[in-house]
Amino acid sequence: MQRNKINWIQILQGWAMLWVVIGHAYMGSDKNPDQWPVYVLTLHRFAYSFHMALFMFTSGYLFYLTRLSGNNNTRWTFLSVFADKTKRLLLPGLVFSLLALLLKVAFPGEMERTVSLGLKDIVHMLLFPNDNPLREMWFIVTLFWMFVCFPLWKWSMNDNRRVVGVLAALCVLHFVHPSTQFLCLREVCTFAIWFFCGIVVCKTGTVDRMFSANKLLTLTAGILVYAFGAITHPVGQILGGIILSIGLALLLDQYIPRTFHSFRNYTYQIFLMGIFCQIFVRIMYAHSGIPYLPAYLLSIAMGLYVPVLISKLAIKTKCRPLLYCIGLRPPQGHE
Repeated sequence: MQRNKINWIQILQGWAMLWVVIGHAYMGSDKNPDQWPVYVLTLHRFAYSFHMALFMFTSGYLFYLTRLSGNNNTRWTFLSVFADKTKRLLLPGLVFSLLALLLKVAFPGEMERTVSLGLKDIVHMLLFPNDNPLREMWFIVTLFWMFVCFPLWKWSMNDNRRVVGVLAALCVLHFVHPSTQFLCLREVCTFAIWFFCGIVVCKTGTVDRMFSANKLLTLTAGILVYAFGAITHPVGQILGGIILSIGLALLLDQYIPRTFHSFRNYTYQIFLMGIFCQIFVRIMYAHSGIPYLPAYLLSIAMGLYVPVLISKLAIKTKCRPLLYCIGLRPPQGHE
């Protein structure tokens, strides 16, 4: 059961990352999406309707499994979680933010948003990740907040009434929260409910007790909830997207268990490095006569597999600083 549980969640991670890459695969400017081909606009809208919340859900599920459940040999505390996530989450985010800053300064004519290399810009980048040279870093900062709320999640797990109370409070925060972009506090309030839902689903064994025995029904229900949300409220789309994704992952685990096997173990590295590959394809498209569809497919392929290749080469070097900078854990005995 443990193997299946881990495998379907890995498929779910691969599925979510695929939609992140598809969401970044457009050619041209993101300021004029109505000028994109219909298939690009449709896939982009589908991706952004739920995929970041899905990542939060899977992160919460795995956080309970590895940090909160007590089913491993490591006794995690707030300080140990804080240190681990600073090293393995924030450090790579900072490295690639600085890399993006340098590239924007070096090639301003190729960038949509220009920046300057100064102390004020670096401080602004750190305090307002949404305005980072690499705007995707907002997700890393938001996810870091979720992890450092470890004491709250641990406290809530001891009593079902606490779980309900935290769920209710996070629901309110999802709809009523400050609009500030300072340290991604707006995004923290928006996405915390989905992270906590992942924790609760893992703790209660909902997938094993309900969804696993009704895989096709889960997928169908998710599609229906998503469709209903599309004409009512975006929260319905998010909820439906998560449910249909779980159903799909369970079905794939049963019939094609190696789905996304070529990249699903490197989702964080794809998140960090894939966008650079896709920007490269975007620039190449702008300066050549490559048709849109081949460039679009090339962007998806490079966004997925160049980071995997770099990661595998980095692992062979066994260089701890390099591995930490790209978000990889050094081999056992090298920590």
